Amino acid sequence: MGGLSRQQTLLIGILGILFLLSLVILIVILTVKHFESFNDNNNQNDDSPAGHKWLRGLSRQQTLLIGILGFLFLISLVILVVILGVKRFETSENTNNRKDEDYIGTPIDSPVDTDAFNATLPNNVRIVSRLDWVAQPAVQTPDELNVPVPYVIIWHTATENCSDQATCVFHVRAIQTFHIDSSHLWDIAYNFLVGGDGNAYEGRGWTKEGSHTHGYNKKSIGIAFIGTFITIKPPEWQINACKVLINMGIKQGYISKNYKLLAAKQLIGTQAPGAVLYEEIKTWPHWSALP
Repeated sequence: MGGLSRQQTLLIGILGILFLLSLVILIVILTVKHFESFNDNNNQNDDSPAGHKWLRGLSRQQTLLIGILGFLFLISLVILVVILGVKRFETSENTNNRKDEDYIGTPIDSPVDTDAFNATLPNNVRIVSRLDWVAQPAVQTPDELNVPVPYVIIWHTATENCSDQATCVFHVRAIQTFHIDSSHLWDIAYNFLVGGDGNAYEGRGWTKEGSHTHGYNKKSIGIAFIGTFITIKPPEWQINACKVLINMGIKQGYISKNYKLLAAKQLIGTQAPGAVLYEEIKTWPHWSALP
């Protein structure tokens, strides 16, 4: 029932009420007629069976009412069965035919380059691995990226900001759950996220294709700033974490040395990464006005 929309749930509730109301009225009519038939049977000498006299005792209006109630009952039952059948089919289809595309289990075998994820990067930036933020299993392992990629695409998560690791982990886990359960992606959409605690968080990692920017997922690393940056600027340590992460990707051969830095809003219909953060990344060396 969790997959039913509010309208479908309301319809089922109305049908249930109609069914119960029909049943109650039908029982009342049958009880009254049975009582009348019982009295007639005791007060009359008639060779006809009591059941036959009971049926003959129904007026045309009562017979019509019973017919209508029976019809409503059958219609309610059929509609209910159809709705539940369709929802079960849709649930099965979503499970078997998920599309790992843009939104807006056994985990991915292991974090890419485990030693690197456990290391502290320059300026005390740490990459928090999937294991550390307790990622839920991916529905399906994403495709491999052809590295080094020519693009880095910046997003914001459009959530509340976070300033400590516990809160950032909470947001990352909530985002992954939303992407899998509501957007029907295979996993969290981004390759990495950066938090207001000054750390980076592993999403799909360096070698797995993301699901953030239609048309660019196969040739980019998607990095999302945790928070909403339409009217405020991220703290310097969050900006620093993103820059350190990009430099790491270049040094390890995951990002091209001549990469282009782009905002998601330059490529698809979105406000991400927010007006203020967009103005910030436009000052970075590799930002490009054109893809």
